[in-house]
Amino acid sequence: MTASRGGGLAAYEAGRRFEALDGLRGVAAVGVMLYHIGSWTGRHGLVPHGYLAVDFFFCLSGFVLAHAYGRREIGWLGFMRQRLIRLWPLIALTMLLGATVIIQHRERVPGWLGLGLLMIPRAWTSDDGFSPLFPLNPPAWSLFFELAVGAVWFPIRRLGVMGHVLMVVLLLPVMLYVAHGMGGVLTGWDRGTFVISFLRTIFAFLLGWGCYRIQAFTRWSAPVWLLAIVLAAVMSFPWTPLNWLYDFVCVSVVFPLMVLAGRRDPAGRLGSLCRVSGAISYPLYALHWLGWELMLRGFRAIGGKGYPIGFALVAIPVIIVCAWAVLKLYDEPVRRRLRALLEKSRPGVGSGDSLPS
Repeated sequence: MTASRGGGLAAYEAGRRFEALDGLRGVAAVGVMLYHIGSWTGRHGLVPHGYLAVDFFFCLSGFVLAHAYGRREIGWLGFMRQRLIRLWPLIALTMLLGATVIIQHRERVPGWLGLGLLMIPRAWTSDDGFSPLFPLNPPAWSLFFELAVGAVWFPIRRLGVMGHVLMVVLLLPVMLYVAHGMGGVLTGWDRGTFVISFLRTIFAFLLGWGCYRIQAFTRWSAPVWLLAIVLAAVMSFPWTPLNWLYDFVCVSVVFPLMVLAGRRDPAGRLGSLCRVSGAISYPLYALHWLGWELMLRGFRAIGGKGYPIGFALVAIPVIIVCAWAVLKLYDEPVRRRLRALLEKSRPGVGSGDSLPS
């Protein structure tokens, strides 16, 4: 291989977005939304393991952050600026919208809004019985943990393989104990499981990071359509008496294998579909709770009662369309503006647009 060809290949690899994994991210976001809608409407059989999509997100984050920043010459503050530019615009929007939607505890909304905008979880104890870490948008809990774990990971991103393996080995029995004790890994959104959620996030993130480290030594791959079916099946699998074991195996074995298998970029229309799926995944995850609440308020305003299937069938596509509209009309323009301001104030700082996020 010539030097120029080798340099071109290196540049291609550095700028890859892993479009198949982007596509799977969108499938996972839809799974979370359907899981929550099933819980909110009493239809608990609707994607009963959709909450595992969050662990898939964490595993993906370990992989793509290692790809984007593992060897990149950038400081910790620069890394955190890039992460906040990527995540904060939608965090801010959802917290502001949540402040207008929430009905109970209105007197506490200003304080909750300030904490939410600063991404400070409400982790201290309280006697009010209302325990979400982020009351104005409960799904934001995973965004906090992703930011926090990423901030801790960055200084050790060049840790040796043995240190990495040691952390995984030490966490394996801990996560097995947690899964067994809690009947699964459904933790994170509330104050009672705050510490356990750090372990949950770190474990999946470390596995994703490990997948990136070993991906050059494996030819394991599968078409994205097959991986999407597997992910949908994993999330749709019914609850079982051995749910703790099912969750543990999915997080520690199935998802890492899927990440490794999803490194093949699809072409043509399938590739375009994966790009759209990946683009909408974050706004869909960030906005689905608020979208459902707003749709439900409108339904109640016209005299609707209960949670009929017809309402859900209308609300779901409306939420998806609204997520796409927010992506194009708000999130992407705001991020472009923030990156432009960053480059203007710090000449020579790359935008990172070509990197996985």
